[in-house]
Amino acid sequence: MNNNNILSASNLSIGYATKKEQIVIASNLNLNLQAGKLISLVGANGIGKSTLLRTLCGIQKPISGSVLLNDKDIQRFESLALAQNLSLVLTEKLPPSNLTVFELIALGRQPYTNWLGKLSEEDLEKVHQALQLTQIESLANKKHFEISDGQLQKVLIARALAQDTPLIILDEPTTHLDLLHKVSVFKLLKKLSQETNKCILFSTHDIDLAIQLSDEMIVMTENDVIQDEPCNLISKGVFNRLFKDENIVFENDKGKFIIK
Repeated sequence: MNNNNILSASNLSIGYATKKEQIVIASNLNLNLQAGKLISLVGANGIGKSTLLRTLCGIQKPISGSVLLNDKDIQRFESLALAQNLSLVLTEKLPPSNLTVFELIALGRQPYTNWLGKLSEEDLEKVHQALQLTQIESLANKKHFEISDGQLQKVLIARALAQDTPLIILDEPTTHLDLLHKVSVFKLLKKLSQETNKCILFSTHDIDLAIQLSDEMIVMTENDVIQDEPCNLISKGVFNRLFKDENIVFENDKGKFIIK
């Protein structure tokens, strides 16, 4: 096993079971997530990106195969140990509260304190570090409902950074953002993977941006799931298989989708 591998999936089949049968969404997946890499997950709507992320996070059991996180089967982690190895950023709305941005980020330290736990010096340092890395120190004392969607996305990323795990997984972090904020979040993720040597995996619909900024991409098509560097995926013609529509064509020389 490669020493840089934080998470590896071997011969993985993903899907879900109904009372009558098992529905397999994708099978025979072999993936490696390495330290210091920004990896995007792309595919058409309904192809199974969320199911794959849930399986890689240990939320959903694989149909077959294994997911190893730091050489240990992810299904065998206790929840506290898992939270010290993997942080998850989901897109759902936050529950109503009066938390400040600082307090929200400090929640990332829960795996290291108990529920009544006071923040130690180290905890506070990690929160301040996360604020600095995401460049949102000026927001620290604002209530989380007083800031924009783009700023809130950075706060949630900061919370994951404060959790201080080798792997951060984000589900559609740029969904509700305009282009300016999308680019800002993408560039932030790129910077964080380089500066912190964490592995960051995120799913996205913004394939053109992902091609420009990802170190590697995982592309889900109806027939297979391929992980490689964007330039190799382009030369293999993988992006042409993403959408079943003759009006959407991927132009290899331009590295982006064109509408005919």
